[in-house]
Amino acid sequence: MKQEESVSTAHTPSQDPPRGELPISDHILMVNDLGRGERYGEAMLAKIRPGDVVLEVGTGAGLLSCMAVRLGAKHVYTVERSSVMHDVAKKVFAANGMTDKITLIHAGSEQLVALGAVREPVDVFVTETIGALVLDEGILPIFEHVKPLLAPNAKVIPEKVKFKHCLVNMSGIRERIEILEPVFGFDFSALNAELKSNVSFGYIPIDPWREVSTIAETRVYDLASFTAEDSDQEMMIVKSNVCDGMLTWGEFELAEDVVLDTRCRDLRDSWANVVHMMKRMPVEYGQRCTSQFRITEDRVGWVMNWNIPPIP
Repeated sequence: MKQEESVSTAHTPSQDPPRGELPISDHILMVNDLGRGERYGEAMLAKIRPGDVVLEVGTGAGLLSCMAVRLGAKHVYTVERSSVMHDVAKKVFAANGMTDKITLIHAGSEQLVALGAVREPVDVFVTETIGALVLDEGILPIFEHVKPLLAPNAKVIPEKVKFKHCLVNMSGIRERIEILEPVFGFDFSALNAELKSNVSFGYIPIDPWREVSTIAETRVYDLASFTAEDSDQEMMIVKSNVCDGMLTWGEFELAEDVVLDTRCRDLRDSWANVVHMMKRMPVEYGQRCTSQFRITEDRVGWVMNWNIPPIP
């Protein structure tokens, strides 16, 4: 019998907190994530030239704007919708003597053109509006919002994204989020019915031995000239084991030979591993799994369906 699992990570505004209103602890994690900062630093070094005008959307605490000034940008326009983080960034820029080089705008990216606060063509656009679900911080709409502000040959960071996924075993971890067996002989499966989603987020690195299939990659999506084409993939089971779900993450090309991977591989990473749980099932070496991936119409979420047919 064919096994099927469907996953939707479409954005639902009624359930999510306002975009940009992350807890301060998350901003601290991101600033302290040196790997993330280094990748962006490498890309900005490759693209920003002295005298460039830089636009950033998603200021946060202001790290990337400070980097842009250090690299010689003539002026940096940076946009933050969160009132809390706008005030934090203002203090950070003052503390580092950069206030005269940076225009901090308290707005959403969709307001930028109408506000007229960016008063010159932008040479380099940079954003790190990347969520655990890859698109959930609105990076694709943001690119559309800023397009009228960019100079004809403007450089962008990041440039492209592809989605990666593989089947995983989650023994010893799944039990933290779901009732799998009777407890002291009692059936508590009613607790599972209260779960609103099969999506699990965790800052626990998932080692390669947890992977039970090869890693699949979707087609590459260009962020500056996005087209929502579907993508079909195939994986092979590489370890006979019990399969619990699909691990998903994104890989962003920030610049040539500069890649940012959003999978949590180390406790120092600020990313969360995202696993889409399925009904637990045994799998055997050599089995094939197909997946179909599409980005939703709002360009903030995506849907993936996957099939694990039995070995002939």
